[in-house]
Amino acid sequence: LVVQEMTDLMVYDLVEKRMVTDQIVLDIGYDIENLSDPARRARYRGEVTVDHYGRKVPKHAHGTGNIGKKTSSTKRIMETVLDLYDRIINRDLLVRRVTVTAARIVPEDSVQEESFEQMDLFTDYGFVEKKKKEEQMALEKERKTQQMVLDIKKKFGKNAVLRGMSLQEGATARERNEQIGGHKA
Repeated sequence: LVVQEMTDLMVYDLVEKRMVTDQIVLDIGYDIENLSDPARRARYRGEVTVDHYGRKVPKHAHGTGNIGKKTSSTKRIMETVLDLYDRIINRDLLVRRVTVTAARIVPEDSVQEESFEQMDLFTDYGFVEKKKKEEQMALEKERKTQQMVLDIKKKFGKNAVLRGMSLQEGATARERNEQIGGHKA
């Protein structure tokens, strides 16, 4: 839930700054409690490292997900992040820190779409073109919605528009929106 919220906020930052990405990096840092609690320690069989305080902690999880093409689409980026999360997370461990990063970002104006395709006799290219146009229209609709949400947030504050997931138990977006540099404002 927290990873989804963080990804959503990151995407809105990309849209606001008119940037696009094709790669997402996810880091999950685990809590020291995983090794100090005997029950959790007995279940953990992975690598142990030393943090910058000199304490032993489970080795953090790190992964990179490629989206395929440059985008600032919430749907595409969220799919990539959730797939990456499912691949790298150890669900038995308590999480201390989460970092979601957009890598290889560029201004959206500088992106030139080049696509080459080998033609064949068995593909209905009319259908393929129709699907591409539908996908492009869906991306444009999503972009307009994102811009509208950004305008509302600028006018009425960051908590003026929230996703339903931000109202669930364990969600942190509302609290983080009221912080400045990770501290209560």
